[in-house]
Order: sequence, then C-alpha cells, then structure tokens
Amino acid sequence: MSPRMRLAVGAVAWLACALVLALAPIGAYSATLATEAIILSLWAVSYNLVYGYMGEISFGHAAFFGLGAFGVALLERDLGLPFGLDLAGGMLAGCLFAALVSFVIRRTRGVYYAVLTFALSEVVYVIAIKWTSFTGGDNGLPVARPAMLNSPVRYALFALIVVTIAIAALHRIVNSPAGRVVQAIRQNERRARQIGYNTTAYRALAFILSGTFSGLAGALYSPFIHFVSPDVLFWTFSGQVIIMTIIGGAGAFYGPISGAVLFVVLRDFISSWSASNAVIGGVAVARLGEHWPLFMGLVFFLIILFEPDGIAGILARLRRVRSFALGRSAPIQRP
Repeated sequence: MSPRMRLAVGAVAWLACALVLALAPIGAYSATLATEAIILSLWAVSYNLVYGYMGEISFGHAAFFGLGAFGVALLERDLGLPFGLDLAGGMLAGCLFAALVSFVIRRTRGVYYAVLTFALSEVVYVIAIKWTSFTGGDNGLPVARPAMLNSPVRYALFALIVVTIAIAALHRIVNSPAGRVVQAIRQNERRARQIGYNTTAYRALAFILSGTFSGLAGALYSPFIHFVSPDVLFWTFSGQVIIMTIIGGAGAFYGPISGAVLFVVLRDFISSWSASNAVIGGVAVARLGEHWPLFMGLVFFLIILFEPDGIAGILARLRRVRSFALGRSAPIQRP
C-alpha cells in the first residue's frame, strides 16, 4: 500500500477502536485488558527502536518502564502535581536514566551491550527494593488517577489517545533522516561512519528516545493498575518486552503492536484455565493455567523456529502468496 493508503487505514482503525471504547457496551474487564494491550504496545514499539532498527538487544528496558511508573507515584505523593505533569515526570525519568545508560554503554556492541544494560537495570531494581522509605520496597506504592479517569473505559480511551500520539511521533522519528541513519548503522556501522556520520551519537539518540517513550508507557501503567512495585524493574519484565517484539516482528514498525496484543490475550486466556475444573491426560487444567510463561515460551520458540520475522513476517508471506495466486489467475492479455 502507498503511504497515504496506510495512513488512511490506520486512521480508520484508530477511529474504530475509539468508537468501540467510547460507545460499545464493553465490560470493565474487557476495557482493562484493552488498556494493558495499548500500554504494552507503546513499550514494545519503543523497544523496537533499539532492537529492531538499531540491531542491539537490551535487557534493561524494564528500568525505563519502571522509573516512569515510579515517577508518577512519587510525584503524586511528594509534590501533588496535576496528573498530566506526573505523566511528563515519569517520561522525563525514563529519558534521564536512558541518557546516563547510553553514556556508559556508548562504546559497547553485541553481547557486552546486552550485559551492561542488564547490569545497570538490576542496580536500579536493587535500589528500589532496598530503599523502602522512598519506594516502599516490596510493599510498593499506591497510585491514584483523576476522578474523570476512574472508569476503566475512560482510562482505556485516554491511554489510546496518548499512545496513538506517541506511536505517531515514533513513526515520524523512524522515517526521519536521523531514523534512516540509525537503520544504516544496523546494516553496516563502519560504512556509515566512513560516510561521515557520528554513529555513536545516533546510537545514543535512538537509545534515549527508546527509554523516553518506555518511561511514558510506565507512567501510564502505574495509574492503570493503581499500584507500582519494584517488580516492574526486574529483568524478567524486560524479557516480556523482548518476547512481544520478536513475536510481533522486530524491524517492522507495527509488528510489536500485534505482538503485545497477542501476548496479553494469550496470557489472559491461559491464566483463565486456573478457574477450570477440567482434567486433560490426568493433569488438572487449573495447574496448567498457573504456568502460563511455559506456554508463552513455547509460542516464542515456534515463532523463532518457523518464522523469525514474527507476525509481520507471516502477514508478508500471506501477501506474497496472495499476489502470486492473483497473478497466476489473471487472464493473459493477447495482442
């Protein structure tokens, strides 16, 4: 499709989602599920800026997400700022820490990049869990949201608007000259450097932007669940965004959105088995539901094995098959 056609399709899809959330008689549970998928979609698209477009894997993106979540809680508790400023503060927290991390890892590549991001993220996690007087430690902190957003449907619509603006900004960044340079760095960093680009600066810029929008996702997340704890800073939480991005399709801009939606829906579906009394092969389904990460890992393994490009790759393959079939069935034009 042409860029204008893609824009039109995206606008129609956004309008349809907004109308469903605003007008359809959906329940609180469905709205909650939709809100989580929307927020995690932003986090996955932000992470894709580093993994999919720059070609580096980060095991520390939970730190930016968690700092955004804690930023909202702390600003609300200590300063009593308006909700909009709380969100901006959470976003700023992710930005500042990403700037610090990017300075530390600026000369690393590959596995060293991954290990350093992991180590720095764990430092933040340890500080959060030990500094109980400030962060609440294991008990976490309560997070309130404005009365006008207390309805699950209203907060889902609010999250959809904010995330749409953020994803539109990320799309513009990816397709800007700077975004093209970042993609060139992934293809051949040495050649990009020889052309005259400061690849270290562009890599840092991509990382900081990724951390900034991850912080915004975290800032939306803590008011959504009315709570924040150091669990959102742990490395396993970083693993979730990696899984979402790869399942959806790293390097495809909208791929991580489908990965986040599939992740939330599958996790909810498998977890719901815990309330079932069914028995399969002598094993209680309720016990299987408690181990949803095992099934998610199986889906992840199958995607890696059969379609490394994820859902975006599957859709691209189906489009090629369809185009080939239409080409074969088209009548031959005779002179």
